[in-house]
Amino acid sequence: MPLFLLVLPASLLLPFPCLAAGGHHAVDDAVIAVPGQCTLELWAERSGTDRRQLQHAGVGCHVMGLEAEINGDRETTRSASTRHLHALQLKWATDLQPRLSIGLVGALRWQDQTPRAQRSLLMPLSWTPRDDLAFHLNLGRAFASGAPDRTQRGAAVAWQMTAGSQFLAEVFHDGTRPLKRLGLRHDINERLSLDLSIARGDAVGSAPRETWWTGGLNWTFSQ
Repeated sequence: MPLFLLVLPASLLLPFPCLAAGGHHAVDDAVIAVPGQCTLELWAERSGTDRRQLQHAGVGCHVMGLEAEINGDRETTRSASTRHLHALQLKWATDLQPRLSIGLVGALRWQDQTPRAQRSLLMPLSWTPRDDLAFHLNLGRAFASGAPDRTQRGAAVAWQMTAGSQFLAEVFHDGTRPLKRLGLRHDINERLSLDLSIARGDAVGSAPRETWWTGGLNWTFSQ
């Protein structure tokens, strides 16, 4: 996998249009909700490998200069019992220059299977050289109870193809295996957007290569 840095959170919306990563994408951007704003994210994944399915629901709001998020996931496969995951996340960001921002994201995740809990810390960086193009870098570390720590890294590009449509491409490594994703985001209106992507994870050890589709909705609303 090519070289990456990794970047995540943010603090203020940039004064120019920032092409978002985030959502169900592995690479995050250095942008957070503006004061008084919340975002509800819903998505579902489906993979032919082991008939894996995942449903996600999460909401994040601007709280005292940070973005606070709570979410939950339900994952089912043919060969294992249903897994439930929950997470709390705090995200901060600030501008380094007019078109360059950096952030920090701290998260606590727990599930009903081993390892039970995981903490992570990520730093995102977002650069928007022009209004229709943005690059996002991520670098971080995950700390799981009873398991080795993992370094996470990734990079993404977002291109505003039309006034209401974005193309996104990313590469990411979660410390276990690399993945690649291509996606589209369509703005239904100024508050509601639709995501569709295809991703592929490389084979690692006994785990086969996996390809999966994801569809999602993002709704921005006022507190």
